[in-house]
Amino acid sequence: MEGIVRAATEEPFLAIGVCLVALLLLYFFFKRLIKFLLIVVLIAILIGGYFYFEHPESRPATLKDAVESARNEAARALDQGQEAYRKGKELVGKGNGLYDKVKELIEQAKAFLDKEIDRGKEDVKREKGNAGPVKKPLEKNPKTGDGRRV
Repeated sequence: MEGIVRAATEEPFLAIGVCLVALLLLYFFFKRLIKFLLIVVLIAILIGGYFYFEHPESRPATLKDAVESARNEAARALDQGQEAYRKGKELVGKGNGLYDKVKELIEQAKAFLDKEIDRGKEDVKREKGNAGPVKKPLEKNPKTGDGRRV
């Protein structure tokens, strides 16, 4: 290990080469993530630029106002999401008739599928016994020259 460190400190071209190789490995490892982040940043800049030039009167006066406004909107959105989650949980809750109805429909579907699977297995067994002999392959008809049976 000491030999590698000494070689890297004594040979600057080797150190640069090792750094480049490490950076390339990191780049290929995080390539998709980097592309995604660059695209997101570009879209955010374009949207911000559009609103900056189209509606200059509605932008906040200071960065502090902008951050506070964003924080308030995020809190409002979080509250709405939590309320929607609670309502959805109440709708599907075990004490509700909807839960029982869904459970009943699932049980009916399972019974139907089991019955049809058994019926399909019986049909396969029945057809195996009724299979006729294999027909002879197609041959050219000497009269017409096509692949009809002789």
